[in-house]
Amino acid sequence: MSCGMPKWPTHMPQAYKDTPMTSIPVAWLISIFALLLAAIVARQVRMPLLPRVFFCVGLISIVIVAGFVGVRFQFSDPAFIVLQPYVAAITAPTLWLGFHTITTQEGIPESRTVLIVFGTVIGAWLIIVLPAPWTASSAVILVNLIYSVRLFSLLRLPAERYVHMAPAAYSTLRISLVGCLAFLLLVLVIDASVLAIGLAAGEGRAMALLSDSAVVIVPLISLGVVASLAVALGADRKTEVIGQLGVAPLEEDRATFDRLNTLMEEATLFRDPELTVARLGRRLGVPARSVSSAVNRVTGENTSRYINQLRVQHAILLLETTNLPITDIMLESGFLSKSSFNTEFRRILGRTPSDHRKSHRSEQAEANKPAADRPDLNSRTA
Repeated sequence: MSCGMPKWPTHMPQAYKDTPMTSIPVAWLISIFALLLAAIVARQVRMPLLPRVFFCVGLISIVIVAGFVGVRFQFSDPAFIVLQPYVAAITAPTLWLGFHTITTQEGIPESRTVLIVFGTVIGAWLIIVLPAPWTASSAVILVNLIYSVRLFSLLRLPAERYVHMAPAAYSTLRISLVGCLAFLLLVLVIDASVLAIGLAAGEGRAMALLSDSAVVIVPLISLGVVASLAVALGADRKTEVIGQLGVAPLEEDRATFDRLNTLMEEATLFRDPELTVARLGRRLGVPARSVSSAVNRVTGENTSRYINQLRVQHAILLLETTNLPITDIMLESGFLSKSSFNTEFRRILGRTPSDHRKSHRSEQAEANKPAADRPDLNSRTA
C-alpha cells in the first residue's frame, strides 16, 4: 500500500488503465485488518485513555488510506486522491504518540511533544498543497521516516519506562512496536520506489510496481496483524510472575519488598505525587535497581503500578469512609490528574471512583435497613 501517492491528474492516465493490476485485494485486506485491530484496542479499558485514542486514530487513518487505494485500484476511480496524502501523514505520528504516552507517568503526553507532532503534520500538509508533482509522496515519506526513527528509539527503552504496562507484557509490547515499525518501513520502501520510478519512467511503471508489490505486502501485513491481535488480546491478562518472567524472587528481593511495604505503610510515601524509585532506594539504603527488581519479581508489576495500587487502596478507604469530593481524594492519594486516577482505579477495580462510591453507599443503605424491610430476608421467611 502506498500512502503518499503522487498528484495524478483528475483523468486516469492511459498507462495506468493499461497496467495489469493484481487480483489480490491488498488494500481491502489492510483496511479490514486495521479496523478490526482498532476495535480491539478501543476495548482495552485497562490501558490509559489517551494512548488508546492515539492508537485508534493511527489505525483508522490506515483504514481510510487503504480504502482510498482500494477504490482507485478496483474501480479506476481517483476521486479521493486529493485527500489521501493528508490522512496518510497522520498515521506515523499518532502511532508514535500512542507508544510514547505509555511511557509518561500520568498517561498524558507533554504539551511540547504534542506541539511538535502537530507542527510536523501541519508542515507535511503545507508541502502537500504545493503546486508541484510528487509533493504528496515526498511529504508522507518524510513524516514516516521521522517517526520510524522515533519508534526505533522507543525500542531501546527498558521495561521500567513503560509505566502503564506490566513487566510481563513488555515482550508483547515490543512485538507491537516492531510490527508498527516494520509496517512503516515497508510503506517507506514502496513509496520511495514508486516516487523514484515515477520520476524516471512515468506513472504507468510506478503503478505496475505498486501492483506487483502486493505479493510481498499481503503475507507481511497478515503476519503483522496476527501478531498485533495477539498483543491486543493478551496485553491485559493478569499473569503469575514466575510463570511469565521465569524468575523466582530471591530472599533478598522478598526482604527488600517487605521493608518497602513497611516504609509505605508507616510513612505513606505513596501520597507524594513526585515519588520516584531513586527516592525509595535512598530511603531503604539500596540501589534503585534493587527496588525495581524486588517489586517486579515479587508482584509481577513495575514500581509505578505498585505505587498506584497503594494510592488506589487509600482512595478506596477515603471514598468509603469520608464525604470528601473525589478531586480532593485524588490529590490526597497522590494522583495529579483525574484521567490517570480514573484509569488506575478502573484497572484495579473495574469501575470508576464515583461508581464505587455510589455502589458502596447503596450497599451500606441496604445493610442499615431494618430486617423486616429487606426484600431478601422477607423472601426467605416466606
